[in-house]
Amino acid sequence: MIIFVGTKERGYFCEDVAAKHDMTCDYVDSNLHIENQVNEIMDFKEKCDCLVFDIEQYADDSDVIIDWILKIKNAVNAKIVIYAVSYSPQSEIIYELYQKEIRTFIFSTYLSEQKEDLEMCMNGYFEHFGYENRGISFEKKEEDDEPEETSKPVVKTIGIAGSIRRMGTTTQALQIVKYLTFKGYKAAYFEMNNHCYAEAVSDAYSEAEKDDVDGIVKYQNVDMYYHTDKLKEIQNKDYEYIVYDYGMYSEHDFNKVSFLEKDIQIFVVGSKADEFEKTYDVIKNNFYNNVFYIFNFTSDAEKKDLMELMDDKSEFTFFADEAKDPFTYCNSDIYEKIIPLENKNQEEPKKRSFFRRRKSNG
Repeated sequence: MIIFVGTKERGYFCEDVAAKHDMTCDYVDSNLHIENQVNEIMDFKEKCDCLVFDIEQYADDSDVIIDWILKIKNAVNAKIVIYAVSYSPQSEIIYELYQKEIRTFIFSTYLSEQKEDLEMCMNGYFEHFGYENRGISFEKKEEDDEPEETSKPVVKTIGIAGSIRRMGTTTQALQIVKYLTFKGYKAAYFEMNNHCYAEAVSDAYSEAEKDDVDGIVKYQNVDMYYHTDKLKEIQNKDYEYIVYDYGMYSEHDFNKVSFLEKDIQIFVVGSKADEFEKTYDVIKNNFYNNVFYIFNFTSDAEKKDLMELMDDKSEFTFFADEAKDPFTYCNSDIYEKIIPLENKNQEEPKKRSFFRRRKSNG
C-alpha cells in the first residue's frame, strides 16, 4: 500500500503507480501540524509499503517536521518519500533530511515525471545512484572567493497570484516586467501555473519567437518562460529580476511555499461581492502577512470604502490602472510604490519609441 500524507488533489499520481504494481493507495488528510497526523499514519503501519509526505502543507518549523518524520521512519517498516515539488534541494529542510539519511525525494512538477520518480524511490534507485541524472545536488554551495564586484548579482524575485480566475494576474505580472525594463533592469516572466499563456501568445502572434527546447517565448521585448524544469538554468542567466506568475492561489497546483519565498509577494484581487469574499480569505490567512494587494477593475467610487475595509493592510493596497494590452506599459505609478527603483537609463526613452506597435495577426 502507498499512503500519501496530504490532499488527494496533490497525491493522486500515487494511485496510478499503486495500480501498476497491484497495490492500493490511501490518504492521510492534510494538516498544518504533522503531529496531528501521527496517530492516523500509525494506523497504517502494518500494511504500508511506501509513505509519501507532502511537506508543503506544514506550518511547523523545519526541525519539528524533520524530527517527526524520523520518528515515524523508525517506527514503521515502509519506504519514506518526501514530496518536495516547491523546494530547492539546498533548502534547509531538504538538506537536513538528506544529511539524516532520507534519500528519496520527488522534485518533478510534471505528472509523468512524478510517477517515474515515485517508482524510482520505491525500487531504491535514488538511494543507490543518487540524483545526478536529474541534475540535482543536495550540497550547499560554498561561499564564492571572487571579489564582490565580479560575483554574479543575486536575482531578485517577485511572486504574483490571483484571488480568482480572470482577475488580470498575468496582465499585472507582465506590466511589472515592463516597468522593470522601463527602469533599465533586465527582467523575465516565468509561468508557474498550468494556464499555458506563453504558448498561447506564441500561437496567436506570428512575430512571437518560440524556443521549445529552452521553454521560452519572446514577444514585445518580454522573455516568457514556461518550462518549470528549466528554472535553475533561468536563475543562472543574467536577469536582475524574475517575475513569477502563480495563477490562482486556490488551485491545487499553487506552489504556496515557492510563492512565500519570493522577495516581493503580490496578490491581484477584486472588489465585487463574490470577488471580495475571496480577497477576504487571503487577507485573513496567516500565511500571507507580507504581501501587497493590487485591486483590478475597480471604480473610483469604490476605492475609499475598500481602503477602510483593508484596515491595517491599506498601506500595502493599490489600485491598478487600466491596461488594455498587457504588453504595452500603462506607466502606472503603483509599481514605483511597490518596487521603488533608481532609473538606470541615462535618458528616459519616449514611450512610443520604447515599445513596438503590435502588428495585426492577419
